[in-house]
Amino acid sequence: MRRSRLTMLVVIAALVVGAAMWWQAAEPASQTARAPVTEALPSPRVPSPGTSRPSAQEETPAGTRLTAVYMTRMGQAVLDETGAVLFRYERDNPHKARSACLGDCAIVWTPVTTSGTPSVTGIDPALVDTIKRPEGAEQVTLAGWPLYKFANARPGEWTGQGTDHVWFVVQPDGRRNLNCLPGPVQ
Repeated sequence: MRRSRLTMLVVIAALVVGAAMWWQAAEPASQTARAPVTEALPSPRVPSPGTSRPSAQEETPAGTRLTAVYMTRMGQAVLDETGAVLFRYERDNPHKARSACLGDCAIVWTPVTTSGTPSVTGIDPALVDTIKRPEGAEQVTLAGWPLYKFANARPGEWTGQGTDHVWFVVQPDGRRNLNCLPGPVQ
């Protein structure tokens, strides 16, 4: 009886491992974007008891606050107001006022959009602008590069760094960050 239980456990374990291998093989070839890599971010500032919280009208609209940060492993990066690490796409052209990431691309790599003038911390305001997307939204640019965030990333994750050798964490001056890449990049 003991031997049959052990045999049954071995068979179940083999089935689980086989199913996991099958499931992973069914995934897309580019797995770089799926491996989440995170650094701890500073906790948000909490207003002191004597100060009041700004009214909804005074709050910054989504996509309009860019902050330069230095992350221990990643180095220089730019975060939006949600703490999302921002990326640039090498198929975009910083000299043309348009994004090459459309359709399905824009579902995985969410364009950073704004409804006003973007505010910056630690970034030269002259480098920040917007372009009009085909659907009418204003996408934020840095040194001409349209900005994106990986749709499934949590605050502080640079999930997607180096994906297909075209997605890179953007530095505060608009250059691509080449740290923490999964492989060599030209």
